[in-house]
Amino acid sequence: MRRILTLVLTLTAAALGMWADSQNELNRYLKDYNTQMASRQYLPAARSAAAAAKVCSDARNYDGAFRLLSNVDKALASMDITPDSLPRVYYAIEKARFGIYRKLDNNTSAARSLSKMGNYAKKSGNKNVVGDMLFNEAQYYYATDQKTKGDICIARLIKQFDNSKDYKAADTAYRKLISKAVSANDAELVEHTYESYMQWSDSIEAANANTELGKVKKEYAESQETIAEKDSAIKARTGWIVTFVTLFAIALGALAVGGLFYWRVLSKNRRMRKSVEAANAQSAAKSAILHNMSSQMEPTLERLDQNDPAVQNLRGYVKRVGELSDVENAEPRETDSLEDVNLEPFCEAIAAKIRPELKSRVVLTLDGTKGYARIDAPEVEKILTHLLENAAKFTPEGGKITLAYKKRGAKSHQFIVTDSGPGIPEEERETLFKAFSTTSDLADGDKLGLPICALRAEKINGNLTLDPSIRTGASFILTIRN
Repeated sequence: MRRILTLVLTLTAAALGMWADSQNELNRYLKDYNTQMASRQYLPAARSAAAAAKVCSDARNYDGAFRLLSNVDKALASMDITPDSLPRVYYAIEKARFGIYRKLDNNTSAARSLSKMGNYAKKSGNKNVVGDMLFNEAQYYYATDQKTKGDICIARLIKQFDNSKDYKAADTAYRKLISKAVSANDAELVEHTYESYMQWSDSIEAANANTELGKVKKEYAESQETIAEKDSAIKARTGWIVTFVTLFAIALGALAVGGLFYWRVLSKNRRMRKSVEAANAQSAAKSAILHNMSSQMEPTLERLDQNDPAVQNLRGYVKRVGELSDVENAEPRETDSLEDVNLEPFCEAIAAKIRPELKSRVVLTLDGTKGYARIDAPEVEKILTHLLENAAKFTPEGGKITLAYKKRGAKSHQFIVTDSGPGIPEEERETLFKAFSTTSDLADGDKLGLPICALRAEKINGNLTLDPSIRTGASFILTIRN
């Protein structure tokens, strides 16, 4: 309480240069601040102090405003309150300091304050704080003629909603941004925000257009092979169509009917080509929302023959792409999601699910799995299950698979899956964990499983690697740090 009373005297002294008509307002904010600090309502207290500093700033008593905020920092430090424990409190104080620097056109100091605000916003994990931070950051960049960085801030703010596919909320956020820019009398921010809003709205329409195009292309593929999107592929498919039409005409004995069918197909080719080119142009500009296509294709897949292997492969691929997108956009797991796991029953349960998939005389053993480890059990289980499924698929009869655990330090763990299969070709090792790095027939697998596992490992503060020293078979190492 003595510290609070001392701070009251200091804050009052800092406000001596205020205009008379602002004194009552200042006193009210200082009174609120003292009451809130005394009852340990630190965030409201920080906001009251920020409001008091603004009153000083508006009266051009900048020294008083800075001393006021500095004394709040000292008061918090004396109570052992740090940015790590209450980042939102420090964000409110630093935002007030940033506003004063902006009013003084001190861009160097404003940039330092902006950097601190970014750290506090990130530590808070609060969407509203992060959103407010991005808006202030955008205003600063536009005001200092850094338009590209300002646009990036706006894009990051809207991406929070796009990642959750909440387009209604994203639309509302854009409208609020435009309203804030108008209230701030920032014409340039209004212009850029409105332009970004229109581009975002167009991107939603582009996604729908791409979905419809996919539907048309799939229906066309039921009667003949898919038309290539480029000129060389179209010419090659045209030759195939000519052969098909000729054989069809001979079988029916009606060359005229076949010719008519042929020209109808060519006409549809030209229309499809124009549609594909238009869709490609839109997709190039709207790449940020392509991850939504997997869910939008699902209704079309439901109408196709579910027993067709090609449909089943495509459905699996769509599901994998959706899973890859979900994992990529997921937030890193917090340490409070960790649990102490008894490794022996944990690993044995995973191995038990895989053993029915083993080929004849293949042995799956556990090594070093006694004891406990503090890990994110659900995510580790998903990764190990996929690695063991791969091992079961490629290990020949009479082979061996091992699931091992090694403790590499107080907070470092390794799970190692080794098999006696054919191994990984040298030319595939560098791109093994990268999605869409190679082209392949979906019938041979989508090659997204390992990239998804690698992403999952990153989200739990780990990594997935291939042991380069193993040349007979393969050995995958999942390293986790907590």
